[in-house]
Amino acid sequence: MQNEMNQQKSCLGWIAGVFLGGVVLTRLRLLGLPLERDEGEYAYMAQQWLQGVLPYAETHSMKFPGIYFMYASVLALLGQNPSSIHLSLLFVNLATAFLLYRLGSKWWNSSAGIVAGVSYSILTLSPALQGVWANAEHFVLIFVLAGILLLKGAQGQRLFYSGCLLGCALLIKQHALFFCLFGGVYLGARIITRRESLKNLILNMGVFVAGGATPIMFMALLYWVTGNFSDFWFCTIQYASEYVSMTSPSQGFANFKYNFATILESNFSVLWLSLIGMASVAWKTDVRREYLFLFGFFIFSFLAITPGLYFRPHYFLLWMPAFSLFAGVGFASLPDKFASFRVKTIVPVGILILILGLPIWIQKNAFFTLPAFTVTRQVYGLNPFSASLEVAQYINEHSNKEDQIAILGSEPQILFYAQRKSATRHIYMYPLMEKHVYARSMQAEMIREIEGAQPKFIVEVKLFGSWVSSRPDLEPLLKDWAQAYLSRNYFVSGVVDVLSHEETVYKWGEQARDYSPQSSFHLVIYQRLT
Repeated sequence: MQNEMNQQKSCLGWIAGVFLGGVVLTRLRLLGLPLERDEGEYAYMAQQWLQGVLPYAETHSMKFPGIYFMYASVLALLGQNPSSIHLSLLFVNLATAFLLYRLGSKWWNSSAGIVAGVSYSILTLSPALQGVWANAEHFVLIFVLAGILLLKGAQGQRLFYSGCLLGCALLIKQHALFFCLFGGVYLGARIITRRESLKNLILNMGVFVAGGATPIMFMALLYWVTGNFSDFWFCTIQYASEYVSMTSPSQGFANFKYNFATILESNFSVLWLSLIGMASVAWKTDVRREYLFLFGFFIFSFLAITPGLYFRPHYFLLWMPAFSLFAGVGFASLPDKFASFRVKTIVPVGILILILGLPIWIQKNAFFTLPAFTVTRQVYGLNPFSASLEVAQYINEHSNKEDQIAILGSEPQILFYAQRKSATRHIYMYPLMEKHVYARSMQAEMIREIEGAQPKFIVEVKLFGSWVSSRPDLEPLLKDWAQAYLSRNYFVSGVVDVLSHEETVYKWGEQARDYSPQSSFHLVIYQRLT
């Protein structure tokens, strides 16, 4: 029997190696993908941090600072370019898959662990989840899974380290709060079901909470000592509280349905295997602890994608480890349905190859043939992520390092590429155009900052996706000011006209001044009059 199990494990190992090899090759092929907005924000603020400027001191963002620290580490070690960022994502993704393998092996068996790890790598490669871009969720999960892995059977120091890792996940993105809550709920339930004393419950919970609070307290102390706590508090707590309360439940349900349907369309086979795993756990009567852990983790993972009810595609990355664990359990339960060892091995392995191969086949063009530029356009439409490289290069070549620039739009990646400081703390227009009490004061602050800084270049982004206004009553203040201010103090130095998914026109200098954009999707680069 042991020999048969070893043969099955060896077979699974080879299959896992082949699929993981394909994932690695795909990510390597797409290393040069242009940065999208969130990546641009993280990279720019990390770049500023490396120059001695703490996040929030001169830039507005509602994310906790852990993601900027992660990006700063990558930029310092690997270089300040998109390929370095996406290479770090490859390492993080493989490490997270390994942690899932360990978690699945601990909670079920090695077969479940192997399938869970491979399923995660395939699911999180999907363009439907924006998985090839280095969003914060990827970095959250490596800390979450490491913390949860330590939590099983943990006592004393291990409990502290488990809490500390989950606290680090929270430092990267606020959504990780639900994983911290899961850790606390699971730990409490484990102690209670073992009928341990109240003293032991309080002691263990205290150690776990102390571990979770340690990185948070360290962060708060850093901002308090440097005199930036009020900026940090406003960005990540006060404004963030407004941000998560703007979407109605009906709109939230529509957001979930639309984005999850897209994910399901290209990854349905793995998700169906997850359902088999759920049914297998639910029907077994001798796996009470596993039932509580797996379904608890699944529910809290879902809760982690709900803040604000936006359900953006990359939010769903936080749910994928739970699906992957159930997929592993689903595969591990298949041999129970067959009698002979040969059938127990061959049939489930054949089913597994089909299940894991289908998402790759469905998305084969994005994975293996389409250029990085085209993959970006397929996922993000006419957003100017590729064009940002050209714009930034022009600004870099026609300005000095001490010159500042401003972006009238939500394209912080231009700041990172150009290696120029923003003339305003507002690197996104979205907060300025949303339904909350701070919007008008933010617009007024941006106007004051730009007028005071007198930036060498101002990039006006005329794309809906760079503004997405939900407050038409606020638009005139900023847009009327911009029109008057630019006409008095700047001249057109460049135009980027996004005509279609395949064609973008670039005009510079005199050609730009004589050019009338043919598309409503365009960027205008203004240079200050001397």
